[in-house]
Amino acid sequence: MVFGRKQKQDEIPQAAAAAAEAAASAPAPDAAIRDSSGLYKLWYLERRLQDELARAPRENATFSLAAWRLRMLPGETPPPELFEKAASLIATSLRTYDVHARIDEQRIAAVLFDADYEAASTVAFRLKSTLQMQAASMGKWQAGVATFPDDGVDPDALIQVAFRRLEEDTRAA
Repeated sequence: MVFGRKQKQDEIPQAAAAAAEAAASAPAPDAAIRDSSGLYKLWYLERRLQDELARAPRENATFSLAAWRLRMLPGETPPPELFEKAASLIATSLRTYDVHARIDEQRIAAVLFDADYEAASTVAFRLKSTLQMQAASMGKWQAGVATFPDDGVDPDALIQVAFRRLEEDTRAA
């Protein structure tokens, strides 16, 4: 009973169908911070990285920044559908509380909370192998990892180290 009026039996399926339709057309709860491929937007990654850089020293914690890229010939960019598949694989392979975002048309990065260099490297390179097998192309996937505090204590230093290691990764998966 709603407000003292009992619904008729034929109104219930119509109300349920209307509610389901409204729910399907409503934006996802986190649509403001995620893009169409399920990755967080870059501004959100930057914000969470800043937050973690403020928290980690207080709690003597460590975390890592991992990055992935498809190495191709100079001037080539990966096809959008391949990048969407890679984004989906990364988003579903990481822990639900890790923050992963598209950096540009070629790179994806993730903040791996409470992961030291060894753990983050294991995750990054296993995921690189998964990408090589499930999002295969003419290029090779690369991975790079930077860890707080060993590789830097500010966002720019961590990002630069992760990208430098990404460029240095020439091992084939």
